Amino acid sequence: MAGKLAWIVLFFLLAGGAQAQAMFAGWDAFCGIRVIVTPNPQMASAAMDAQGPVIYADPGIMANWTMSRVFTLAHECGHHRSGHVTPQGMWFRTQQFWATRAQELEADCWAAAALSQTREYADLNRTIHQFASQGPLMQGNYPSGLERAQTVARCAGVPFDFTPYLPASACATPIGACHLAAPLPRNAACFCPSPTGPVNGVAR
Repeated sequence: MAGKLAWIVLFFLLAGGAQAQAMFAGWDAFCGIRVIVTPNPQMASAAMDAQGPVIYADPGIMANWTMSRVFTLAHECGHHRSGHVTPQGMWFRTQQFWATRAQELEADCWAAAALSQTREYADLNRTIHQFASQGPLMQGNYPSGLERAQTVARCAGVPFDFTPYLPASACATPIGACHLAAPLPRNAACFCPSPTGPVNGVAR
């Protein structure tokens, strides 16, 4: 599998990754769907065109060696294989606020299972760390990074200690700690009430 991805990346680099025009880069190793490299504000997306299923990938995805291109492309395969790109799947996404979250987690789970089957453990761990570091807060109607990380770990069957990434339940201040009304990311700014007014602290 890694060899196929390397072929896609090599094809992309030899063809000149900086150019803005759309370019065929090969077939995804997990689902055999065409990969087209073209500027994409979403970085990567699953879609249908006149020729059928396609994955659009931003040049930054293919040229960035610090992130898991393998998981990103497998995630888009997950959208295709889970029916999210069908008219019904796309309609569902626009009609239900929580549908986006559900579909993203389903695609994450599909990708995690696929990477686990091919023993892409380095990419799985990189993806889990990357998602977990984004914290417990949802991004609009997208799932939080922490929830995505937990989903990837669970679906891949990869052990991972999430303790450092779990949301804090207390605010530590110079005059002591207080319980937070709602969980916050660790080290986020917070405050505790006092007779003289709010006292700033750090979520722990």
